[in-house]
Amino acid sequence: MSILELSRLRSGYGDLEVVTDVSFRAEPGRVTALLGRNGAGKTTTLRAVTGLNRVMSGSVTLDGEDISKVAPHRRARMGIAYVQEGKRIFRSRTVEENLTLGSFARPRRRRGNAVRDELYDRFPMLAERRRFRAAQLSGGQQQMLAIAQALAAEPGVLLLDEPSAGLAPTIVGDVLEVIKDLREQGLAIVLVEQAVEFALAAADGVVVLNVGRTVYEGTVDQPGLRDAIKHAYMADGSPSEEPVA
Repeated sequence: MSILELSRLRSGYGDLEVVTDVSFRAEPGRVTALLGRNGAGKTTTLRAVTGLNRVMSGSVTLDGEDISKVAPHRRARMGIAYVQEGKRIFRSRTVEENLTLGSFARPRRRRGNAVRDELYDRFPMLAERRRFRAAQLSGGQQQMLAIAQALAAEPGVLLLDEPSAGLAPTIVGDVLEVIKDLREQGLAIVLVEQAVEFALAAADGVVVLNVGRTVYEGTVDQPGLRDAIKHAYMADGSPSEEPVA
């Protein structure tokens, strides 16, 4: 069980500051959705949490320990897993090899075979295709593999960047159920999504970013959330997408 907290985070690329003031807390057994239009700083925030982007000021803490200057590989071993947008998997490797590679970040608490068997139980379509190369999988199966690969490290915090992007509606529903199941398992999940209704269906808490700043933080049922989302995305109304059933 891990608690992730960001306080007055500033981050970016080189000297370019993209995130100027982001604060929120992600707790075990809860999904925190980061919403905002393209360029709001959502992915930059996730990259700062993992150490891929430099923390210019402010702090990133994990279970009360400031990890702002900790190297990315050490953060992974401390229990932060990141599923990047675009199904970042090893396409020339088999499903099983991808899961093995994902487990390298795991502290040696349990045997890899036991963890892999649990992942196959959770993702039976991967078990059936364990000898397939990742490139042979469908887009939805590749997304499930990317999530499973991150889970192979047995993280306490899971960062998901646009997990529904480019997927068929039926597969989007499957991804939503996986996220809900992982929440029930006690993970602290931070979800970045452009599909607002998908994010709200998955989330317990919502953080809205606009131009690199936190402009709203609350629960999904809190009054004012919809107005905050509308203002963050566009001046004249809500994001143009159909709700998720």
